[in-house]
Amino acid sequence: MHIISYRGPGMGGGVSPSLTRLEASANGDSSWWFMGGENEVCARFGGSDEESIGVMAKEVIDGHYRYCNEFLWPLMHDLSEYATYSGAHRHAYEKFNRTFARKISRYTSASNFFVQDYQLALMPLQLKRLCNADTAVFWHIPWPKSVPEEFVEPIVDITRSMLSAQYVGFHTTEYAENFLRFVQEHVPGFRAFPDSLTITRDSVKTYTPYIHPFFEGKSEAYPVQSRSQTQVLVAPLGLDVTYWQNLATADKMPNPLSGLLKTDYVLSVDRADYTKGVIPRLKSIAHFFDFHPELKGKITFAQICGKSRMNIEAFAKYYWETRSLVNSVNAQHGTDDWQPIVDVPGPLSPAELAVLYRDASVMLVNPVRDGLNLTAKEFVACQSGRPGALALSPHAGVFDELGPWSVKVNPKSPIEMSAAIHHALMMPDEERAACVRRMNSRLHANPLNVWVDTFTELLGTPERTAGFVNGFPLTAAR
Repeated sequence: MHIISYRGPGMGGGVSPSLTRLEASANGDSSWWFMGGENEVCARFGGSDEESIGVMAKEVIDGHYRYCNEFLWPLMHDLSEYATYSGAHRHAYEKFNRTFARKISRYTSASNFFVQDYQLALMPLQLKRLCNADTAVFWHIPWPKSVPEEFVEPIVDITRSMLSAQYVGFHTTEYAENFLRFVQEHVPGFRAFPDSLTITRDSVKTYTPYIHPFFEGKSEAYPVQSRSQTQVLVAPLGLDVTYWQNLATADKMPNPLSGLLKTDYVLSVDRADYTKGVIPRLKSIAHFFDFHPELKGKITFAQICGKSRMNIEAFAKYYWETRSLVNSVNAQHGTDDWQPIVDVPGPLSPAELAVLYRDASVMLVNPVRDGLNLTAKEFVACQSGRPGALALSPHAGVFDELGPWSVKVNPKSPIEMSAAIHHALMMPDEERAACVRRMNSRLHANPLNVWVDTFTELLGTPERTAGFVNGFPLTAAR
């Protein structure tokens, strides 16, 4: 298994630990290529220590970063009002992918790669050109419902590269369907087949010169049909359930916020990112105590919410708006010995998070748009004894798996969200326990090793791949 990702081993979030598991499944026959340090292209072979294989120009890295975060990130989350396009940043994005691919191709003879996410979307085409490599791409964020007309052309460019891959994976059926529709509407020369989740290149007639044996020098042209295909997969990232259960049941770890939390609490774990719905959540908390003043001093909202991309204006502005709102709500509803919001920047260790998950009365996950959101799965895995309730936005990718047994929240309406939070808090113990049992069943039906095995097999032998493609992708998210 040969993995290419923007961030490498030991990084936070669900992707890096999952790729570490994927790397381990290769039993030493692996490579992992990623950006390390300030401007180094790094590699790790067989799980050994990382080593530098070259450097990238700082201006290329900076331009790539801005293209990803100022343009692609908001656009892919259907939040184009935050998107800023720059031709110079696009050029840096292209050069970043081209340089990264060239360094890899010069360092290895590998013939297949597993490419991660939107930062490296041009990698499949580059690797195909440089070393005729087969690739699978996994797109960890949403694919948008629509792309504004003025931004279609650069997204077509990315899409054409992705269609150089054999496989393109998404967390949900909706994202896969959005991708297929975009190809059908905007990418000439390709046909999308939603029923089979396949995309084919239109038939192209080519002519091979042939010298007729009886007439020296006379040639005839014979048509040759060529067709290529990309298989689209729905393969939501699973969780290592046993790992989180063991953390939650360990006796040694106290609640990391025990000094701040003296009441039952509603927990949220995310970043100060406009896709996460932090501002609507804070507004809903203010409404919650307006409508239920009797719960002041009895319920606390614990928010683990760190800074995100503070060198990007939109993210920095959003962070300071969240800080202002936290202070405003606490000033409005707080007392001398209690504050409605306990705001902790984090990060916390998995062991600390597991205890927070375990003891929460409600886990509130309310993004306005989110690729998956593993915190919801982590919360469910950590429940035992008297479980908490999951309040979940339908705009999180994980809603496809856990939504039927969660309390649905509307991140676009703080008033409706406050009512949903109250409903979750008032849910009877038996109903909570029944919902957690059903959600745990879903976690066990799609554990992390299924996702790992999926792409291990897809990049394995053709015989193993053929039967696998038709079985898993169409049923995984149902």
